[in-house]
Amino acid sequence: MKRRDLFVGGVLAAAVAPLAAIGAEPASDSGVTLPAQARTVAALRDLDLPRSLQPAVHFDPRLPGVEYPPQTNSLQLAARRIPKLPASDTDIAFAPVTDQSHWLRTGQISSRRLTEIYLARIARLEPKLHYYITVTADLARAQATAMDAELEQGKIRGPLHGVPYSLKDTFDTKGIATTWGCALFRDRVPTEDAAVTRMLQEAGAVLLGKVAMGELANGWEWFGGECMNPWNLEEPAGGSSSGSGAATAAGLCSFSIGTDNLGSVLNPADRCGIVGLRPTFGRVPVRGAMPLTPSLERIGPLCRSVEDAALVLAAINGRDPSSACSIDMGFSYDAAIDPSKLRIGYSEAWFGQVGFEKTQEKVAATAELAALQALKDIGVTLVPVELPKLPYMALLENLYVESAAVFDDLGLSGRDAQLVNRVGWPANWRKARQLSAVDYLQLERFRRLVMQHIHSLYSDVDMVFGPTYGSFEFFAIMNFTGHPGLTLRAGFAQSPSRARSIENFFAPADSKGSRHTITRNVTFHGRLFEEGRMIALARILEARLGVQARRPPVG
Repeated sequence: MKRRDLFVGGVLAAAVAPLAAIGAEPASDSGVTLPAQARTVAALRDLDLPRSLQPAVHFDPRLPGVEYPPQTNSLQLAARRIPKLPASDTDIAFAPVTDQSHWLRTGQISSRRLTEIYLARIARLEPKLHYYITVTADLARAQATAMDAELEQGKIRGPLHGVPYSLKDTFDTKGIATTWGCALFRDRVPTEDAAVTRMLQEAGAVLLGKVAMGELANGWEWFGGECMNPWNLEEPAGGSSSGSGAATAAGLCSFSIGTDNLGSVLNPADRCGIVGLRPTFGRVPVRGAMPLTPSLERIGPLCRSVEDAALVLAAINGRDPSSACSIDMGFSYDAAIDPSKLRIGYSEAWFGQVGFEKTQEKVAATAELAALQALKDIGVTLVPVELPKLPYMALLENLYVESAAVFDDLGLSGRDAQLVNRVGWPANWRKARQLSAVDYLQLERFRRLVMQHIHSLYSDVDMVFGPTYGSFEFFAIMNFTGHPGLTLRAGFAQSPSRARSIENFFAPADSKGSRHTITRNVTFHGRLFEEGRMIALARILEARLGVQARRPPVG
């Protein structure tokens, strides 16, 4: 039997088994019988549904009856003295976007020179790093030249004008391969740009290339190898926006764009010691990005400094009328925030253990505790918070069901056996088929309950703060409720190389192995659409900690 037939038969068998267990008999073969239902499923599977087709039921993070104040599109950056252009190309490459933007506007550097600095670094370091799937050198030079011509004419598109960036290989780029990190799609060449690709081009940013991602947005392995951490090339860079995090940390672009379904922006940013921003669900258009989980997909920047994230989010924020899940909300950022007026939720327990599961937890490094103290010192009011005892991890089944539906053709045809990681998506997609439609909708009802609990929590605090993985439950919940999150470097620790398997992500590969410098991050989670206030407080904490400028040892 073909796999498709086995799965159709499995639908019938899975449905009949519970009836047999309670001594019931399935009804006769009429329009409402199980054989008829199996035929309906088979008919559906014969349809060639476009992968990008969105479900008729769509997710909205906003609760009914709750007001979400509108925002004007505005940027008020922190007042600070920007240094003159450094003499060293390396110093220029690692500079924040805020500085690079100033040097471009004031004529201290051209976009073409800045672009060539990055292309030279990519040519020199890429052979040992494998962060880029496709380098678009000719396009980058052409875009940079065009942006310089506009600057000479006095035209400035915005703070990203002439700034070189990289794009996770999940976003469509017209005439340029978009592989999704998967060998099955390595020859896929889109005929038009993704919404975000177009928005960044309109903002004047210069595309250096498409960076590696975990295969079909899972992990850090792709058809060209593994994406490793620039702080220690013996351990992973995190995923699934692996290349975005690693290339930004290694100074191979000014900033990058990643996607996040379950931590895929925050995780590589945490691993590589940079800033990662996961915006509110619906804020950034997803059209032209690889479809995966319609109710979870988010797009956000990975940067080397906190305020850079505000510049990038301002450029990619906007409504997409072609998307049922797009939300029309302006983005306002004002660095002049008074920390003494903010109430920040935290839990002492989160600062004692860090990890996914009990077997993987380890004592938090002193960097996270130092960041908590720094937050106290800048004047916020810390408020202890506690989550209700609920089975939050059940929500993960939602991710597996949605991704299984989007990539149904791979499972039914058996092509999922060709994936690099056969334990990841294939196993979870098969498991998803065992969840009944009734149980799936019960999960969605539970999700609404969790949204109500989190709304209640945020009625008492402005943000929640902790180590990125101080509570994996809270980390995961924020994905399913649609709330924004921002991670930034808190400091450093010495550690043996961490394992390369997702199952032992926090554990050292060899506890007695040589120790390396690793970065430690902390994370803010904010109210819906309040990224501006979250970025403003994170910028103050970043300045207080003073650890962001240190570079990884990649050259």
